[in-house]
Amino acid sequence: MKLPGNSRLRRWSLALFCSAVLVLFAAVGGSYSVAQDASYTPPKAALLDGGPKAIYSSDPNDSWNRIFYYLFSRRIEMRLSDQFPEGAPFVNGVSTRLFERDEIGDRAIDPLYPSNFVNTGKHLVLTDPAYATFKKALQDALDDNVQRSPLARALMQSDLWGAHDILFFPFPRADEKDLGQLRAIVLDLISRLIKKIALTPEQIKFLPDNYPAAVRARSFPDVFAKDSGWIEVLWFYPRAHDSFAGFRRTSRLFLNLKEPQSDVQRFLGGMPDRQESNPISGLDGVALVTQLLLIDSQGKLQPTSLTSEIQVRLFETATKDSIKPSDGALKMMDGTFERARLQICEISRKLFLQEPESGGLVQEDDNSPAYAGRYGFAEGEPVDQGGPDQRTLVAPPIQVTLRGRCAFCHRDDLTQLNTFAIARPPHWHPPPVRRLNSNEHETAKLAIEEKEKQREFQALLVYFDRRTVRH
Repeated sequence: MKLPGNSRLRRWSLALFCSAVLVLFAAVGGSYSVAQDASYTPPKAALLDGGPKAIYSSDPNDSWNRIFYYLFSRRIEMRLSDQFPEGAPFVNGVSTRLFERDEIGDRAIDPLYPSNFVNTGKHLVLTDPAYATFKKALQDALDDNVQRSPLARALMQSDLWGAHDILFFPFPRADEKDLGQLRAIVLDLISRLIKKIALTPEQIKFLPDNYPAAVRARSFPDVFAKDSGWIEVLWFYPRAHDSFAGFRRTSRLFLNLKEPQSDVQRFLGGMPDRQESNPISGLDGVALVTQLLLIDSQGKLQPTSLTSEIQVRLFETATKDSIKPSDGALKMMDGTFERARLQICEISRKLFLQEPESGGLVQEDDNSPAYAGRYGFAEGEPVDQGGPDQRTLVAPPIQVTLRGRCAFCHRDDLTQLNTFAIARPPHWHPPPVRRLNSNEHETAKLAIEEKEKQREFQALLVYFDRRTVRH
């Protein structure tokens, strides 16, 4: 059954406590995908009918629109949670029937999905008839002399970079034997195109800062404003958000203090200890701002002020009569309740390029459809079939509400602050919570240091006629 409309199913934030798991995947497998064998059954996904859409230019047949189509546009097979009555009948809160959803892909997600537990996205573009036309789109983009704006080049490089990193790692042995040569050909074309469209450091410096557009048009808090009450903080690095993104972008965490603090550092130092009793004590809100990194024309990594996603939780006190069951409010000692109000925006390339003044940021609400899970967009999770002779399965993704997706990481009341919710052994003395300078790109610099260590980035630098020093 196919659901009507253009519902925006979205990837939501990863739980920060997953950071160690993500690092383990990278260290052991060198890939985003889990091991697969001949008995493996992937979930279903297919390219959209109707061909490319006008994303990067008004002509759907433009080579950049064709590239985007193969990287991002998918028909996803999924199940519905019982938050969506049309999915009935349900077992354990999940529909027994399968549904289809069309995803154009013009949002803050990585390409070639699903690609964490499966290689479905890679298979799609390396198998004919898609392979031949995808390859031609890349070659056409390399051959053409179309003048593209710096903003378009920045966004396309970010898209291609994600595809490069996913395609860099080989398939399991059997698939690599069949598809390895095609993978290498496409990887070469993508690498050359990343180099061709790279901006100079000066051009990157003058790319637009689109966060203020969300402040003006969407009433988002101005977290970067001096004396706004919002402060940027860091405890441990790397963060799961940055790790999962392959350090191609960085997440910046801001806290909004209820009232001025005479000793801000002391207040921040107490944040981990307050997680068990009242994690949002002294806070009016938290915000996560995700910004892109780029590779300049010399092959050097550069921070940008291009915001791809904004996630804000604003905390407010409510009475019992004013809350709804869906609020998941936290009851306080005085009989009142604390609840979190969500503000979410993510990037649309089409909107940003057509209306730069909009900042390209599209707002969503609590009930927007989202995909459950912790490792990415439209991803199912492995299902244990109970024995070596059983087929390994990955369940189809499950549609939930956006607020439900948030609760997966941040508890039903959305008050969990995963940055500080770290189990600490006795007598352990963790480093202090740092207050960052929001006028600088401090977390971006940390992400750059991590990215420069990675094999996939080292391989890409060959196309820029340079290498970094391996750590």
